[in-house]
Amino acid sequence: MRIIIKLKVMSGGGAISSMVASIKNNRRERISKLEKLKNTSNHREIIIDHKKASPELLRKIRTKLQLENKIRNQKAIIKTSFLLILLFITIYLINLNWLLISNFLN
Repeated sequence: MRIIIKLKVMSGGGAISSMVASIKNNRRERISKLEKLKNTSNHREIIIDHKKASPELLRKIRTKLQLENKIRNQKAIIKTSFLLILLFITIYLINLNWLLISNFLN
């Protein structure tokens, strides 16, 4: 004699547990993004108050930033021109080889 027991299992158990976890997480106190940034930074900078900075100091800062930007732009131009030259040489060599292969096949 066999006894067959059928159990009805409630579906969606994983979805229900994730819903409960989501509700628990929503209740926790959150740290704002600015607080996170303040807590992770271990780099100390000298902050110059713009109201107390002399015109000479501002002029030095301005020229320093302009020089840095000029150097950065020159490096970008050099890298771009180098890549363009490399691209043109590659295209030329592919075209030359293609002409040689097509002449050999004909």
